[in-house]
Amino acid sequence: MKDFNTLQEKVTALLRNDILTQEIKPGERLVQDELASKYGVSRMPIREALRSLEREGLVLIHPYKGAEVVGTTKDDIEELYYIRSILEGITVVKSMNFLTKEDKQQLQRLIIEMDIDIINNQVDEFVVHNKEFHIVLQKGCSWTKIKMLTKEYIEGYPSHVPRLYPDMMSISNQEHKQILKALEEMNPLKLQRLVENHIMRVGNMLTELIK
Repeated sequence: MKDFNTLQEKVTALLRNDILTQEIKPGERLVQDELASKYGVSRMPIREALRSLEREGLVLIHPYKGAEVVGTTKDDIEELYYIRSILEGITVVKSMNFLTKEDKQQLQRLIIEMDIDIINNQVDEFVVHNKEFHIVLQKGCSWTKIKMLTKEYIEGYPSHVPRLYPDMMSISNQEHKQILKALEEMNPLKLQRLVENHIMRVGNMLTELIK
C-alpha cells in the first residue's frame, strides 16, 4: 500500500503541476487512458489523483462523462493562502500555551529531518515532514472548528508546493526554525506574524506559476 500511495502522490503532483502551469488548460477533458500513458502508470493511480484534485477544486468529475480541468486563477491562490495564513496564525497562538515539552521536541526533530531531506534532495519526505510540523504546531489548540478548517487548507496542493519549487525547501525550513524559536520564547505576536508570513510567501511563489 505504501508504494501505491507514493505513486499516487507523484502522479497527483505531476498532474497538478500540468494544470497549474496550464500545460493542460481549463475546460480540457482528462482521459484516464491518455493520462496513464503520458505518466507511464496504470489507470488506478490516475483515478485516485483525479479524486484528490477534485477535492482541491482543480478538477471536476462528471458522472458517466469523465473529468475536466477547472483551472485556477491568481486570485484563487491569493485567497486560499490568505485565508490559510489567518486561520493558522490564530490556531498556533491558541496552541502555544498548551504544547508540551515533548511536542516541542517533536517539532525540533522534524526540523532536523527536513534538514536531512534537503541535503539528500528528498522532496517527498520533506512534504510529509513539513505537513507534520504544521499539524503538531497546532496540536495544543482546543478550538475544534478552526482546526478542522486549517486541516482542510493544509491538505492538497498547499503542502505539495515543494514538489513545484524544490529550491524553496531551505528557505521554508529556516522559517520553521524561526517559528520554533518564537514558540520557545512564548511570543504570541511574533509567532503569529512568522506563521502568517511563512504561508503567504509560499502562496506568492505559487501565483508565479499561474499564467
